[in-house]
Order: sequence, then structure tokens, then C-alpha cells
Amino acid sequence: MSRLPNHKKTKFNLPFTGKFFPQFIFIIGIFFCNYSLGALPTYQEVKSQYHPSDIQVFDRSGELIQRYRIRKDYRSEEWTDYEKLPKFLIDSVIHAEDKRFFEHTGIDSNALVSSFLGNLKGQTLRGGSTITMQLVSLLDPELKSSASKRKTIFQKLKQIQRAVELEETWSKEEIFEAYINLIYFRGELKGITSASKGLFRKSPDALTPNEAYLLAALIRSPQSSIEKVIKRVCLLKKEKDGASDCESISQFVRESLFRNLDYPQYPSFVPLYTKTILDVSFAEKNKEQVHYNSQVNSSLSLTFQRKVEELLKRNVKTLTDKNVKDGAVIVIENRTGQVLVYVPNIGEESSVSKLDLIRSKRQVGSTLKPFVYAQNFEENKLNPDSILSDSPVGIPVYQGIYRPLNYDKSYKGNVTVRESLGSSLNIPAIRSLSFLDINEFILVLERLGITGLRYSEFYGPSLALGTADITLLELTNAYRTLANGGMYSELIFDLSSELINPRRVFSPKTSYLVSEILSDREARSLGFGWDNFLSTAYYTSVKTGTSQDMRDNWCIGYSEIYTVGVWVGNPTGAPMLDVSGITGAAPVWRETMDLLHESLGSKLNPPQEISSDDSNSSFTSSKESRIERTKTTRILTPVNGSIFALDPDIPLGRQKILFTFSSYDVSYSYYLNDEKIGSAGGPYLWEPKKGEYRLQVKDRDDKVLSLSLFEVR
Repeated sequence: MSRLPNHKKTKFNLPFTGKFFPQFIFIIGIFFCNYSLGALPTYQEVKSQYHPSDIQVFDRSGELIQRYRIRKDYRSEEWTDYEKLPKFLIDSVIHAEDKRFFEHTGIDSNALVSSFLGNLKGQTLRGGSTITMQLVSLLDPELKSSASKRKTIFQKLKQIQRAVELEETWSKEEIFEAYINLIYFRGELKGITSASKGLFRKSPDALTPNEAYLLAALIRSPQSSIEKVIKRVCLLKKEKDGASDCESISQFVRESLFRNLDYPQYPSFVPLYTKTILDVSFAEKNKEQVHYNSQVNSSLSLTFQRKVEELLKRNVKTLTDKNVKDGAVIVIENRTGQVLVYVPNIGEESSVSKLDLIRSKRQVGSTLKPFVYAQNFEENKLNPDSILSDSPVGIPVYQGIYRPLNYDKSYKGNVTVRESLGSSLNIPAIRSLSFLDINEFILVLERLGITGLRYSEFYGPSLALGTADITLLELTNAYRTLANGGMYSELIFDLSSELINPRRVFSPKTSYLVSEILSDREARSLGFGWDNFLSTAYYTSVKTGTSQDMRDNWCIGYSEIYTVGVWVGNPTGAPMLDVSGITGAAPVWRETMDLLHESLGSKLNPPQEISSDDSNSSFTSSKESRIERTKTTRILTPVNGSIFALDPDIPLGRQKILFTFSSYDVSYSYYLNDEKIGSAGGPYLWEPKKGEYRLQVKDRDDKVLSLSLFEVR
């Protein structure tokens, strides 16, 4: 809608009505008030200082993903421009509140004369305020009245002067626009957009004439009884349309005003993520700024968010028979600390859909072991080739003798640190913690951003096995510290690239050694075997953990670019049934990592202190082929987890499954269930048979380059 043409401004000049005394009072009153008047705000100032009750959160691509209410004293939406208002709404409001709005210069003198005469006779002040006068009352705190106290005569005179001043600097369209955005309509509904959504669940540009009449009728007395509102709407419709069906109007008004005015926010894709932004990211640094900034450009990717939500729900559903009811996933960009994915639970299907499981403290199990070994490396008390005894041990504690067991209740004898960490052996980890000052180790965990830890005697040696309660948010960011060569920084929830509180916790060499072990498929095989969800076709370092009595299941790991943290279990703390990190959280972690690296490579780069050290050159070269995986070495088809069904209508000899690899080489070979079936120098057609299969591509040194599990039914 185009703006109405600006109307010519004329100086304020009260017409004589034959009543000289009231006009004299006007002039004296205006002169009396003039000395204390300050400058009125400009239209642009009023618009820029307008604050909706909800903030808007946008994802990293600029898509609106959440509206979140932060003001509880009123409900308002974004500012609505004059051009977006229906003409019949403008006409209805002007007819109800100020018929001569486009003709006068701020005041309706005839109405004001009658109002002041009534006041001089001791009668209650009558309404004579124009839309402009009502607006200046909203802009000037000294002119605001309350339900229990009406304006004094001097407030009224000041209101007149203010209205005249406003008309000299604002256009009529700007006055009406500000007015319709600042007034209350009903209850907590402030402004035309919130009133439209609260009463009719629609935006102002979709209003009908009857809805416009109701909104206009509410302005004069927003909290009037329904009967009074009905009467006013009927009268307004009759004056505007020449006829009115009060019976249908009565039903329409009742339905509208009986509706719950607290309409839901839309969209509402990430309410708990938004709450985290307000509670965590801006809690101290610029909390006040957030409450006055109606838009937040977040670091979240809605595309990845939706995909991870679906894969988490699907995987949790497959574990229902194992008494697994919920889960959570977080993805962090290593370099910046920006949160890319934030899935706090499985959504509406969760029994605690309003609870943020990413920020809930739980026992973290074996996921603390990498930090135990890292601190030993840092203090030069152990190295990856150090020998530890995996044998029965009894440790005196204040409650008696603590006798830890491995997960499978077996013992491996003498093992290296590499094997101990890679296969997550419990007893060697406890022996490693005994080499450290536990109080100092707790300080290390705190430097990794972990909060709420207790004194060392509370945990004892079991701290090595993760008996501390930690959130998925803090634990995943601690692993990100290892991914970043030992440098910690706080998480970022917006698109800022400036690190928050960066500090070094581990040396680059220590971080590299731990990362290399956590990526070593051979070191992991002692406890988990060769084929599992932790082995990716590109570089990743990963650790699983299960808390006491199988109440919590974790899988935390990182690539060159991202760190992914996954928790599955029960919010109530009920134990799961025969679920380990490999079978519980790991499949979710693997699918999430594969999703993130569909078109990205990843490799582990040794730090300069290792690369330039001749004494470590043989160590580096011997590990290089194992720790460096890129996007050029992966099985493309069949995709891992595929299920094929034989077609009974097609002869068996004519049914084939195509094996393809991302980088063909005549020195590579296809292996199916450990049997060589052909060269990987090109695609391979295989005649399917019912069963479960493990397809591998190996190089000439018999090293596995890629793995895909599939089934034929």
C-alpha cells in the first residue's frame, strides 16, 4: 500500500466558539507548560528503540529457526510498517478514535473545549484526545495516566502542546504507524501484530473487516467486558457499513475474546538451544545486550540439525528393547568453537522433551581416560610404549579395599599404554591415575572447562573410570581441546570467529600422541575387535564410555574439522540392558561424522616438535599410513548399513550388487567376509546371496582402507 500524501501543516490556531474563557485557559495552560518541555523523540528513534517481547534466532545461513519470548510483562511482535496495514483497518481505527485525523494539526479543538468545560463544572474529564495526543502520552512518561488516576488539567494542556509539536516533525503516516505498534489491544497484547496473532492467529495483512472492527473497538478500553465490546463493534460496523448483524457479531466477538491470547511461538525448532544461548553464551559478557537485541544470528546449521535429529531418533528406536529411551548430540567446529548441531533430546517422543540433556550432568565412564594419559604424557611419566600391568589390584580407600575390574571382567597381562587407552582397559587407567596428584588432575579438568567437580577424596582412584558427573556440553568441548593441539577456548553460539578465553592445557605433542592412539584401529582391536562403528574411512579420534550399572552411554570423538559428542540412555537414570559404547552411542556418532564428511577429508597432522625431531621421525613415518585417511579412500557402494532384498521374479544369475570405490588402484583388492574376491582397480559386480556381509578394500600391505557392512535378505 502506498503512503498517503503528506498533508500540509498549519500552525495551531484554536477557532473561537463563542466561549472566550476556555480558549484563554488553553493559551495560559500551554504557556505555563512550555518552560519544562524537552525534545520529543524522532520517528526513527522511536522505531529503533522498539523492543519486541520475543527474540528471533537465525541459523548460520540466515533462516529463521526460533522465536523465543524474553519479556513477560507484555507480548509484542516486530514493528509493522504503515504500508503493510490493510486500508480498512486504518479506516476503522481512525473512525473509532479520531475521525478528523488527516485534517487536524494534532488536536480536535471542539472536543477539547467540551472536555474542559465539563471539567470546570466539576464533571469527570471526557475523552477528547486525538490519535496524536494518545501517541505523545505513550512517548512522554509524564503524560501517562492509570486506570485509577486520570490526567490533571495541566497534563492535558501539556499533552496538547506535545501533540502540536509532534505534528510539526512527523508525517501523519508515521504518527499512525507508531500509534498502532505501541498501543495495547487486550490483556498483554501490545501492537497490531501481536493483537492479530493473539486474537485471530494471523498477521495484520490477512485481517478481515470484522476483525478490524473488533481491534478498533478494543483501543478505547482494552479490558472492557465482552458485552461492552460487542456493543461497540456493532455500532462501529453500523456506522461504517450502514448495517450490522449484531447476532453474528456477538458470536464472533465471543469466540475471539475467549480464545487463549498466549499464542505459541513459530517457528520453534530449537527452543532449548536458544535457552542455552541466553543462559550460557551471554550470561556474563553481554546479557543485557541480548535482551535488547531482537535478532540473534546463531552458528547452528538447520540442515545438519534436522538430519542429526532424525538419525538420533532412528537409532534410539532400535535400542528400545535394550531399555534405551533418549539421547543427545552436539557438534562443534574445532577451529572456532562454534556449535553447529545441538540436539538436546529426541524431541516430542521424549518423556522429557523440555529437558536439555546436553546440559544435564551424568557419570561419564571411560571418556575421562584420555585426559588421565594426557596428563601423564605432559608430566613425562608415561609414553605410548610404556608397559602397564592389567592384572588384579586392590587399592585401600577410606571405605575398604577398591578392586576394579575391566568391562569384560578379564585381564590382559602386561600391555602398552597405546593398547590400554585404545582398548579402554580399566585397571591400567587406574594405575596411571595413581602416578598423578589427583588434586592436580582435578585442576586440569577444570582448565578443560569442566565445572562442579568435588574434592579428590570424594572420587578416589575411580575418577579414572569417569565417576565424576559432567555435561555432554563440557565433555565434548574438552575433547575439542585435544583436537586443537591442547588449546582450550569456550564454546561460541553465534558467528563470531574470535576465541573466548583461550588457554593452553596440553602441549601439541601430548595432544597429538593421545589423538593418534584414539585413531589407532589396531590398538582398539584388543578390546573392540577390528570391525566396529569407531573405524572411519577418514581420520577420526574417538572414545566411548559407559557409566556404572549401564546408566549412561557415551561416544565422543573428533576429526580434523569437527568434534561430535553423543549420549544415549534414560533421563530417569534407569539402567540399560547389555548396551556398550560400541552398540549404543557409537552408531549415532559414526552416522553423524559420515554426514559431516560427505564431501570433506580429514587427516591428523603431527605438530612441528614431532615433525622436526629426528629421534621421532621413525615413529611418525611408521604411523602415518594408519592415522591419515582422506575422502579419496572409501567404499562408495554399498553404503554402510545397506539392506538388499532378492527379487523372486528375477533369475538369481541376473541379480547383481555393484561394489564401487572412491579411488581405484590395481594394487587394492576387494575382500568379502575376509575372502579376496577381486581387484579394486575398478567397479565389481557381485552375485548376491542371503546373509550378512563385511566388504573391505585392502592395499598391497593388507591394510584395510575402507569397510562397509551390508545384508542380503
